[in-house]
Amino acid sequence: MVLKIKPLVITLKVTVVFLGRASDLVGVNIVELELPEGSKLRDLVKTIGEKINPIIADRYFKGHYISIIHINGVATNDLERELRDGDRITFITPEMGG
Repeated sequence: MVLKIKPLVITLKVTVVFLGRASDLVGVNIVELELPEGSKLRDLVKTIGEKINPIIADRYFKGHYISIIHINGVATNDLERELRDGDRITFITPEMGG
């Protein structure tokens, strides 16, 4: 008899905050997401597109979506930045007006 064991998948949980126009597009302000360990910011944006709103990921990757991303309060545009369990990622769209 052969015992098949599924490989253990280690995950991390992150909190994603959407501010400004970003919250209008997704329809929520805060969401918690679970990603595989080793996920990068790029993977998070893809997951947001798959689970929340495909428009955000599509526009972001095509450069049509202007937003500032903060990870734990520090601005970044490095899509290869590795995420860690408990990270807080904030998508902020700059507001304009006069």
